[in-house]
Amino acid sequence: MPRPSPEEQIEFLVKIQRLFSEGSFVATYKFALLQALADLSVEKGDYSGDTLRISTREIAEKFIQYYWRQTLPFVSPVGQETSVLRQNTGRQAAVINLVAGSRQEYDGSLSRAKQNHRKWNSLINRVDIVVKEMPLWKLQTIGQEELAFLYENKREGNEIKLYSGVAYNFRLFHSLIQDLIQGAWLRHVRSIRGNERILGESADLREFLFGSERESLYIYRSFLKEIQSGDCFYCNKQIPGSGDVDHFIPWVKYPVDLGHNFVLAHPKCNNKKRDYLAAEQHLENWFKRNDLHFSALRQYFDEKNLIYDMESSRQITCWAYEQAENAKAHVWVLNDETREIGSYWKYLFTNGSEQLPRAAE
Repeated sequence: MPRPSPEEQIEFLVKIQRLFSEGSFVATYKFALLQALADLSVEKGDYSGDTLRISTREIAEKFIQYYWRQTLPFVSPVGQETSVLRQNTGRQAAVINLVAGSRQEYDGSLSRAKQNHRKWNSLINRVDIVVKEMPLWKLQTIGQEELAFLYENKREGNEIKLYSGVAYNFRLFHSLIQDLIQGAWLRHVRSIRGNERILGESADLREFLFGSERESLYIYRSFLKEIQSGDCFYCNKQIPGSGDVDHFIPWVKYPVDLGHNFVLAHPKCNNKKRDYLAAEQHLENWFKRNDLHFSALRQYFDEKNLIYDMESSRQITCWAYEQAENAKAHVWVLNDETREIGSYWKYLFTNGSEQLPRAAE
């Protein structure tokens, strides 16, 4: 299947913009749905331009993850009031109530909630019903017009199929689309009557709604120091203090915290790397680390109730390096050294970390 032409890519973005500017938004579900489609295109799709099947349960699970943070009570900066922010112009959105109940039951721990398979599946099933009844078949309706450019509005079944080129465009423009979604979502929450008195004018609502749900990163520190033999992941020199837990794929490039994405680094290396992707020799070491300590990592994450999914981490990492190559971006080597990304990363994803030629230093 051919990839979308530049003209078709622009047309896609124009239609996405129409959804925001002309669509009807009562609850925030449509924003969550668009974000889920973009994220699942990264985690399941590729750059072939092919169609992509997505189950409604996969979308429902994404809804739970997005709203998990947002069911925290918001502490008003203008008074003593604390309240869960409304996500609907009428009564509170049903998904918020479902997620809030689960969050309370598991003391805020999403990883603990997911480990109770019976209750987790029950929660997904209930959110799935809402997804199919509410946003899934209404997202592409603008007034009396049906703008079905993402998937067929067949209004039945347990999956959708993104049209050819849609997953490609979601992957290509993920950061831009995410910024559009978050900006519109934030404005909608601010506009809902009942939230105004809580939010005031100075609240950092973006950080509250979309900041990292990451549990305190210190929980990774001692274990990572052990499996890295006390060395910095990047410069291979001993870490004299506790070190910094770093997102190998930076949070700003893909904001999901999964256990395999964390490494331990010198504060200096962490600060120098900032929001760059790491150069290919570091990517090779990431593969080797995950292969060598596969069982130990999984056991530790399970014991500490930490969220992980190696296959998703691998897909997200592959996507991030694809994006960098397409943009001819620079990757971080060490200290102040950066260089344009090469092609070695492709061999890593094709062959794994074993029996590979040495990465260019």
